[in-house]
Amino acid sequence: MAGRELSAGDEQTLAGRYITEDNPHGHLLDLCCPLYEAHRMTSPTKKKIAKRPAGGEAYDLALEKITSSGLDLHDFEILGFEILDANVVPTLHKSFRARHALRINYYHPITRKPMVPWPSWPAFYRLRYLAQKAVQEFSDVTEKDKKKKDPKYVQEPDSGICAYFPMNVDWTDILKDADTPLIITEGEFKAAKACKEGFYTIGLGGVYSFRSSKLGVPFLKELEEVNWVKRYVYIVYDSDLRSNPHVCDALNELAEQLLERGALPHVVFLPDVVDEGKTGLDDYLVSLSNPTEMFAQFIRDTAQPLTLARTLFDLNKKVTYVRNPGMIISKVDGMKMSPNDFSGHAFSHQEHSEQLIKSDGSISMKAVPAAQAWLRWPLRHEVSRITYAPGKPQITAQNEWNSWNGWGCTPRKGDIGPFLELLKHLFTGAERDAMAWFLKWLAYPIQYPGTKLFTSVLFHGIHHGTGKSLIGYTMQKIYGENFTEIKEKDLHGNFNEWAENKQFILGDDVTGSDKRQDNEMLKNLITQRMLRLNPKFIRSYTVPDCINYYFTSNQPDTFFLEDHDRRGFIHEVLVGPLDESFYMDYVLWLDTTGGPSVFDYLLKIDLSDFNPSAPAFMTSAKQRMISDGKSDLGSWVQQLKDNPVNILKMGSIPLRSDFYTNKQLLAMYDPEGKTKVTANGLGRELKRAGFRQAIDGRQIRWAGGAERLYCVRNQASWANASESQIAKHLNETSKGLKRK
Repeated sequence: MAGRELSAGDEQTLAGRYITEDNPHGHLLDLCCPLYEAHRMTSPTKKKIAKRPAGGEAYDLALEKITSSGLDLHDFEILGFEILDANVVPTLHKSFRARHALRINYYHPITRKPMVPWPSWPAFYRLRYLAQKAVQEFSDVTEKDKKKKDPKYVQEPDSGICAYFPMNVDWTDILKDADTPLIITEGEFKAAKACKEGFYTIGLGGVYSFRSSKLGVPFLKELEEVNWVKRYVYIVYDSDLRSNPHVCDALNELAEQLLERGALPHVVFLPDVVDEGKTGLDDYLVSLSNPTEMFAQFIRDTAQPLTLARTLFDLNKKVTYVRNPGMIISKVDGMKMSPNDFSGHAFSHQEHSEQLIKSDGSISMKAVPAAQAWLRWPLRHEVSRITYAPGKPQITAQNEWNSWNGWGCTPRKGDIGPFLELLKHLFTGAERDAMAWFLKWLAYPIQYPGTKLFTSVLFHGIHHGTGKSLIGYTMQKIYGENFTEIKEKDLHGNFNEWAENKQFILGDDVTGSDKRQDNEMLKNLITQRMLRLNPKFIRSYTVPDCINYYFTSNQPDTFFLEDHDRRGFIHEVLVGPLDESFYMDYVLWLDTTGGPSVFDYLLKIDLSDFNPSAPAFMTSAKQRMISDGKSDLGSWVQQLKDNPVNILKMGSIPLRSDFYTNKQLLAMYDPEGKTKVTANGLGRELKRAGFRQAIDGRQIRWAGGAERLYCVRNQASWANASESQIAKHLNETSKGLKRK
């Protein structure tokens, strides 16, 4: 070994590191600073930090970084770090930004030469940027890059992966001696600090950096050189380990690789000692007054064997716990279970072994139900809530479980002739641009997954078999499991499982209804941003509503629409069906190449002039449906609004006033009193049509008395009129007429 020779006392200390049954982690207490000094090495490089000009910005930032990890200038020299000025960094690789940085060089633990990830490759290193700068401040980044988190650590693209062995200890005998426990942590500074305190620690650049997927290496070659047989290994990741399923998966895979090589892996959970953010191993060690002894004791008291957790890790691959509303989700099929059903029925057959420490210090094993053990296991997969986020990963950045299962097919350029032919036939006689608007309505949620357009589409027509529903089934090929077909009864049911995990819904053969409550219900479905799901047997929960609705019907009065409706695109199919052979060929095309071809076509439609928040395209069919849905009174009020000169008469004498009471208007609507319409009922219909009472409904005093009046004509001109101005108008226009 380099450094001082081991004394007899040191040798006795090393010899005392064997494991006893009642104290499996006692050997850690023997790893103390004297042993670190015995193994402490000189720098593997000739570079000396003393040659750097003290006081420069890069120097000061580097010193701030290493001291925050509990290291000093002597450690800096031994570890072989380099300080790089901002103007030097981009010369290493074009992907690097001009920022001060620390170059972290990797060295082989045995040869102490620069480490290479693959034979004949360049020496491996990573950079740690100093003085963080937001990505948005750089002028040479794209809008996509600006949304990314500014990286602290970078390396050259495709430069491989290596494990980090700090050069402040001599690894030669350590790697061979399986009686010496090892720690594996994430990060070079954390590993260096732990080695300084006497804990032989290997650093990983990332939680998965024990392998190289691109090179097809499941376990790095430098790690293969370690004698793992019967070696205690302590995995010490950052304190967010419990709440980050990605890190838990990585830990499990690392543990499996270690188990295959005969190691005895354990996990250590760090407490939070950092006010903001997660706690790393270096943070924790810096916080201790006597890091060597206190951390060794902490490991002995808290380390949990991963050899016993294989059953629980297996459950992690199958299920996830959702804190809100407190349920279990199967990763295999998305099935949702209550905790009682999970542990009492679905997974009740599996068992797990737990360690029990008796009063005399001996250890025994006890078999317990695996599901119950998993529910209280710190490493169980856990997410905050369920969401539905098309196009996003299964675990979102907010640690939510995304129940979106992907598209129904993969877009592929192909023949879209049948689709366009069907659309052109269905839009025969339609307004110009109506078909183009509909295509953009279909395309927008596909180009921008998860978008709710707050508009719906209805195709109606008296002819059967024209292919109205076939448009919906075409979209089914694209949306896959995110599509469903419903009938009118589903809209009125007590449960709404049909809405769960859906983006596109075909409401086929919706019947007519003039009930206003149905209109309100449909408006809510079309415009609501959040969807409360009420499935059977589990608690209700809320997810983003990403559903867009396409309805078909044979009825001309399918929906009750208000005069100023913004939500509905109504198209009436005026033609009969095409030849039967067309539909047979269409179905064959759709079952083979049609779905991917239409998917590709919709992805390429130009949407630059489509406003997803704008009202639906107005059609004459919609205007007819608004009119057809009105009552006799509603139609009369609409005529009053559109052509007041034809309504405002006393016999054959035109009335000149712009203001009338609801009683006066009722006398014009029902001069003989044959209907059951009341003045108040007429007033409500006037308000629905957009008529408003003058002066906010206050009484207006004029020669005829004091009355509340509706402004029926020239509303814009009278919007800011005073009471005296309106009274003057009434006096002038009512001369010679008897007003009631």
